Amino acid sequence: MAREVHATVHLPAEPVSATAGQDVADVDVVIVGYHSRDLVLTCLDSLAAAAPGLDVTATVADNHSGDGTLEAVAARADGSRAFDMGVNSGFSRANNRAIASGTARYVMVLNPDTVVGPRTLTALVEFADEHPMAGVVAPRLLNPDGTSQRTARAFPTPAAAVFGRRSPLSRWFPSNRWSRAFLTEGAVDGVAPFEVDWVSGAAMLVPRAVVDEVGGFDEDFFLFWEDADWCRRIKAAGHQVWCLPQATVVHDEGGTRGHGWSTRSIVLFHRGAHLYWTKHHARHPLNPLRWAASLLLAGRAVALIAVHGVANPLRRWRSV
Repeated sequence: MAREVHATVHLPAEPVSATAGQDVADVDVVIVGYHSRDLVLTCLDSLAAAAPGLDVTATVADNHSGDGTLEAVAARADGSRAFDMGVNSGFSRANNRAIASGTARYVMVLNPDTVVGPRTLTALVEFADEHPMAGVVAPRLLNPDGTSQRTARAFPTPAAAVFGRRSPLSRWFPSNRWSRAFLTEGAVDGVAPFEVDWVSGAAMLVPRAVVDEVGGFDEDFFLFWEDADWCRRIKAAGHQVWCLPQATVVHDEGGTRGHGWSTRSIVLFHRGAHLYWTKHHARHPLNPLRWAASLLLAGRAVALIAVHGVANPLRRWRSV
């Protein structure tokens, strides 16, 4: 059962609905915390300047950190609220519980290791209001040094292993034209809004009507790839995914799990990739593409774990 502190909310089995005559906020900001109290507080601090003219609520779903996040959020004077999930339930499930606790017109999913730029939320909402087919509107994500994080992309395909932002080609030769095309670099580096296949779940605005229609994150994804899956489902329902380069969020990627890759992170990343691939491209258990993906992803995970010097990679793959 979720432990509540002060201005927290009960977790409803079904989404809360606004009653007649009740004022509906513009944006419900939802943040999932896990041993990230200071990051959560910094993220919350950035919201006021990010949302002039908007009525914003902020809810933190804490994955049973026990690090004082609940108490620190409850002590704030801005009405932010927090609840404890009771266990480390993962990114998708905790986000869904936080989303279900609100009634605002829009949901803004934020990682705790983000700082929202001035007027960014307002710009996203204004764009979404003017584009009723927009199912997701996302800002440009920046690294702390101001460089682009390359998180507006084409849907994952086998080409992602070669041209994706984590591929050796993209890391060693970041300016090569093939990776830049795959990662929509030309559009991200510009100023005009552009449509894309999917964006990072570190910062994405979604109309609540779209959440009600499509559902929230697929909770089979514990961490990683849930954002690609959600965007794909939203687009399949006839909506569009947009990126606004002029609206920015600084994302200290890895701030919540450490900037290196732990065994657990590697396993979860590749497990998520396997789930995404089999769900959208190879559902039948006898599909040869399913088996090929299993072998390739497992082999890649084991190789990365070995490179990072972690013992017993196969055992760790089975146990997480």
